[in-house]
Amino acid sequence: MPPIQVFVCDDDPLFRELIVDYLSREPDLFVSGAAANKHQLLKAVEEIDIDILLLDINLTGSNYDGLEVAIELQSSEPDLKIIVLSSLDEEVVMTHAITYGRVSNYITKEHYRDIPDSIRGIAAGKGNLHHSSAGKFMRRVSSSYEEELKRKLTSLQKEILRYLQQGKSTAEIAELLFYNEQSVNNELCKITKLIKGKFPYLEWLRLKKHNRQQLLEMTTQLRLLD
Repeated sequence: MPPIQVFVCDDDPLFRELIVDYLSREPDLFVSGAAANKHQLLKAVEEIDIDILLLDINLTGSNYDGLEVAIELQSSEPDLKIIVLSSLDEEVVMTHAITYGRVSNYITKEHYRDIPDSIRGIAAGKGNLHHSSAGKFMRRVSSSYEEELKRKLTSLQKEILRYLQQGKSTAEIAELLFYNEQSVNNELCKITKLIKGKFPYLEWLRLKKHNRQQLLEMTTQLRLLD
């Protein structure tokens, strides 16, 4: 079986040399080249066979041009697998690299010793997000989903849910909001439908009539009124 062709792109010459030397000791990996900047990398991609690209996020100061080139390469070289190797551990950077740059993994530099196994996993189609980024990425995704649901709730619907949390009946809520009771029930149905669209597998959402208690529990669990 031919070795996996690996290319390294990092602007730090000492770290770049360290990684090239470290990977060169692995018999099933072959470092086909290295680059210090975007221009050198794009030229190499045209001329060299690369299976896995190790890419730093910042190739010129703090310009995030590594992320820029990752996005560009996913358009021009969709089969190229990219592993980000960066000292940056900010949630938003990790999330953008994984979602927009479609990188296969994101590993912080302190965990560089895990790179060979990550390369092998990705080459075999079994790549898993490294623990140095997985937690932050999942928190970011979770937060974005929560915010999306919150944005879709109207001010009226949030007010109805708050009154429900206070233990008020549908009739009492209607009186407080100067609506008729049917209008309040209609809004509750809309809320249930919204949640059902996100969580179609929840058994209670399959009921034709909304369940107030479970709707309130779901509202609390999803922090929709925080």
